[in-house]
Amino acid sequence: MSRHGLVLSAFAGAMLLSAIPAGAQYYDPYRPPPPPYGYDRPPPPYGYDRPPPPPYGYGYDRPRYRPRYGNICVTGRGECPTPPLPYGAGCGCYIPGFGQKRGVVQ
Repeated sequence: MSRHGLVLSAFAGAMLLSAIPAGAQYYDPYRPPPPPYGYDRPPPPYGYDRPPPPPYGYGYDRPRYRPRYGNICVTGRGECPTPPLPYGAGCGCYIPGFGQKRGVVQ
């Protein structure tokens, strides 16, 4: 295609794009803007913006202040009894044939 054909096709494309109406939001230039707070209208009453917070513990369980305890030590090779310790604490077991193994209380 020659340069003349490219220029002509570019010009034709520009003409077609200019014929498409622009889609913008409607704005009424004759309507005045709303007045700001403090001039023509008072601010909302105190406490109107949001409700008061719910009472403590509403919708939730009471917090647990004492840890829960377990007495089973679980390792990768087995499990054994242990004295009561908090869940997730480290422990150890002697597993016959494997020796001393580390685990967690569950």
